Amino acid sequence: MENSSRFFKNTACSYFPCHKGLDSDEFNCLFCYCPLYDREVCPGNPSYIKKADGRIIKRCTDCTFPHKSENYERIMNLLRVTKNEIPPEEYHHGGEEKTIFDFSVNTNPLGLPERVKSSLKNALNQCEIYPDQNCTRLREKIACQLKEKCHVDFISASNIVCGNGASELISLLVQAISPKNALIVEPTFSGYERALKANGCKIQRHFLSEENDFAFDEKILDSIERKTEVCRSGQGRSEEIPPDMIFLCSPNNPTGQMISPDLLKKIITACEEKGIFLVVDECFIDFTERTEESALQFTKENSHLIVINAFTKIYAMAGLRLGYLVTSNQGILQKINSLRPEWNVSTLAQIAGESALDEKAYIEKTRVLIKEEREYLSKELKALGFHTFPSEANFILFSDERKKIQKDDRADVRFSGNNLNLSENLDKILLKQGFSFRNCGNFPGLRENFYRTAVRTHEENVRLIEILSGKE
Repeated sequence: MENSSRFFKNTACSYFPCHKGLDSDEFNCLFCYCPLYDREVCPGNPSYIKKADGRIIKRCTDCTFPHKSENYERIMNLLRVTKNEIPPEEYHHGGEEKTIFDFSVNTNPLGLPERVKSSLKNALNQCEIYPDQNCTRLREKIACQLKEKCHVDFISASNIVCGNGASELISLLVQAISPKNALIVEPTFSGYERALKANGCKIQRHFLSEENDFAFDEKILDSIERKTEVCRSGQGRSEEIPPDMIFLCSPNNPTGQMISPDLLKKIITACEEKGIFLVVDECFIDFTERTEESALQFTKENSHLIVINAFTKIYAMAGLRLGYLVTSNQGILQKINSLRPEWNVSTLAQIAGESALDEKAYIEKTRVLIKEEREYLSKELKALGFHTFPSEANFILFSDERKKIQKDDRADVRFSGNNLNLSENLDKILLKQGFSFRNCGNFPGLRENFYRTAVRTHEENVRLIEILSGKE
């Protein structure tokens, strides 16, 4: 058996600092790095050795999986440690940096509705009581609202489960279905990949085309069909197998594009025929005027369809954490309810959610603001030489073309690049000015010169454009 320290050096172990300071003969990475350890019976004859100073060292004597050189890359890929991966600290997102202007978080710029604030203040004395772990009243109210805005009369509280934000529901859903292979339509929200990998699921990717402005098209269907046919014919690589689960975000984050009802229906039909679970994330749909095109309309006849939404974005409730999942598949709902923690939705979150659902004027005001300010930002960004992509959400994806503009000496843009450092990433430049900005370089399918800006209030948007213009 080869010495594991040949591939995993003690001094380089940043994931498990408990190894630091150990002698070379005590160092063994099996229990930290072996992907089999938490999922299968370990074949390595593991034992625990108690040292004189009280430390307990986990050792194995027979396992060869992590020690063979041909397995090194496989282990590294499973751990998502690659040479091209950008360190997390290079990316700034809301809640991580205290800035004057936060354009990294795509929540409602109007802030928490006043009605919700009042409800929360009045409900403080209820914090002494355990919350309703089934969110009974909230689910009933959500069902009523969905019937009104999406015209889905068949949805009832029994089709809904609430969670601590959409992220918890995504994780619970993956645990409940336990897919072996999943397809993600990229670039998109990283939470899908995180949940799938945490459950040992293999991931396939369908990349939307930059040349097509990252719009959803029928190539998604081709991707599903191709992988299925390759598997049935017995040709191709082993990973080319049909997915058990597909994640699709509409409007998509970070591209802002929404899928057409006709294409969505084709994808749903294909998934239903093949027994593939399709998860449609609609956390940004309420910012659009196309709520009637929600995938919810197809849930009654399609038991493999799951739709996720949240209060986080549209009601600016990121700190309260509240989301919901809708499906006609009672088996999936029962499984999720058996997995979710008791009282996972707090009393305050439930009360805030019930109150927020009454905010119809607030929603209309939000849509008007987002539409106007999105058009303003897109126009101004284009005038500065940035390439913007079409969006129907409360954020805009754009690419930084400053170096190319300077090289081409173009006169059709206001921005010459003289006042901003062309060698430094735009998000770093803005951070120095008090702006949090989302660098999208770690989204699969995007590069480091891609950015996502939230659509904020007009005053904030004007200030952003002034900074990008090089004005002090």
